[in-house]
Amino acid sequence: MKKILLAALAALFVVSAAGQELKKSVTWEKIRHHPSPLKVIGELETVPSSLDRPSFWSVGCETMDRDYAYFDKFSKYMPETGVGYARLQSGWAKCEPKKKGKYDFAWLDAHVNGLIELGIHPWLCLCYGNPLYTDGGKDLNARLFGDGPVMDGWLKYVKQVVKRYKGKVTMYEVWNEPDGARDANGKWAPAANWAEYALLFARTAKAIREVDPEAKIAAFGAFSIRTDYFKNGMQRIAELGAAEDVDFVTYHAYWPQPERIVPMVKKIQEDIQAVNPKTILLQGESGCPSRLDYGHAMCFREWTEYSQVKWDLRHCLVNFSMGIPSSIFTFADLHYKDYMIQSFGLMCTNLVSVPQYKRPKFYGVQHLTSVITADCKASDDYRITGASVTDDITLLGVRKADKPVGFLVWLSGEEPNSSLDRKLVDFTVQGPLLSDPVYVDMVTGFVHELKDLEKRFDNTTRFTAFPIWDAPIFVCERSAVNFK
Repeated sequence: MKKILLAALAALFVVSAAGQELKKSVTWEKIRHHPSPLKVIGELETVPSSLDRPSFWSVGCETMDRDYAYFDKFSKYMPETGVGYARLQSGWAKCEPKKKGKYDFAWLDAHVNGLIELGIHPWLCLCYGNPLYTDGGKDLNARLFGDGPVMDGWLKYVKQVVKRYKGKVTMYEVWNEPDGARDANGKWAPAANWAEYALLFARTAKAIREVDPEAKIAAFGAFSIRTDYFKNGMQRIAELGAAEDVDFVTYHAYWPQPERIVPMVKKIQEDIQAVNPKTILLQGESGCPSRLDYGHAMCFREWTEYSQVKWDLRHCLVNFSMGIPSSIFTFADLHYKDYMIQSFGLMCTNLVSVPQYKRPKFYGVQHLTSVITADCKASDDYRITGASVTDDITLLGVRKADKPVGFLVWLSGEEPNSSLDRKLVDFTVQGPLLSDPVYVDMVTGFVHELKDLEKRFDNTTRFTAFPIWDAPIFVCERSAVNFK
C-alpha cells in the first residue's frame, strides 16, 4: 500500500512539475552581475539548431535506454543550444526486452525522430548486453562477448536497428567504454580487453555495412586515453580486415585540467592514422559535474556550477585546437536510481527528472556554438610573449573562412575554480593585427569594448591591464561575431 501511495504521489508531482515554468539559476544571475570590468557594448546572439547548418558540436542524450533520463521532459529546450548533433544509446535490452527476435523500437523512434524534428542530427551508440542472451550485464561495464549465440543475437539486433533508421541515423558507434568492461569473473580490468573489443567491432561493422553501406562507423568510445588501448585495438581490427570500416574513433577524456590531454590525444591520433590514415578522431563524450560527488568521472572534487561551465568551455576548445569535434556530456542530469544523481547536465533536474533551470553550462554551450562555427579552424597565427603573470596562459588563434579573425585566451595552469574575479595582465601578442577588435567573454556572452587596452606595432599588439581568468576570452574582429 505504501509503495502504491508513493507511486501515485510521484506521478502527481511529475504532472504538476511538468507545467511549471523554469526557475532562475542563482549562479547564472551572479555570473551575469560580475562581468569583465571593460565596457559592455552588447551580448552574443545565439543561433538555434538546424539540420541544414554544419556544426562542430554535439550534446549527450545518453542512458535513456535505462530510464536515467526522459527525452520528452527536456527535449524542447535542446534546439536553443545550437548544437548540430546528439548522441543516443540504443539499449539492446530495451529494444528486445521479452522474447528473442521480438523488437520494440517505439521508445527509440521517439528519440531519433524527435531530434530530427528539433533540427538536430542523431548519432547512435550500439551498446550493452541483453539478459535474454547473456548474464554479462545491460549497463555500463557490461561484459563483451565473442562469437557464439550471444554474438548471433547481437548482430541480428544491429541489422534491425540500421534497417529501421537508414537515412535518419548516419553514424553508428560500436559500444560505450569497452575498456571498462568486466571480465568473465566479474572483475573490472580497464584496457585489458582490446582484442575482444576488436572482434566485436569487426563483426558489428560488417553487419552495419550489409544493411547501410553509406553509414559512418565509429570505434572504441573508450576512456583509457593513457593506455595503448587504441593502438592495440586498432591493430587487431586491421588484422581482422576491418580497418577500412573505422571511419571515426571516439574517446572520452575526463581530466580535471583539460589542457593536459593534448599530448595523449595527439598520440592516439598518430597511432590510429598509422593504421588507417582516413580515420577521424572525435571526442565522443565528456563533461564536468556541478557538485562534489563520489561515484562518477572526476568525483571527489568540489565542483560547482561556476567551475563546471569553465571546464566544459576549456575542454571543448582544447579539442577544437586539435581540429577535433566534441560531444558535451550531457543535456540533463542522469538519475542512476541505485546510488546517485549525476550532475553533469546542461539542465538541472529534480528527483523525478523534470528540468528545473538552465545551468551556466547551458548558456556557455550557446555561446560556443554561436562563435565557433563550422567555418572556423584553430591556427597558430598568434603567439603570446611577455606576460606579467606566472600563470600558464593558453592562446589559440582562430580562422574563419580561412582568414585570421582573432584568438582565444585563458589562464590554464590549474583546474577551473569557482572565482568570478579576473586578473589584470599585461602581455604581447605577435600575429596579424586586428582592425576593429572586441573582447568576447565566452561564459557570460557579453561583448566588451577593447580599444583603450591595446597598442599596435608591426604584427604585434601590446595589451595592458587585460582582464583574464580561467575561462576562455575571444579577442576578435567585431565583424566575426554577431551580437545585439
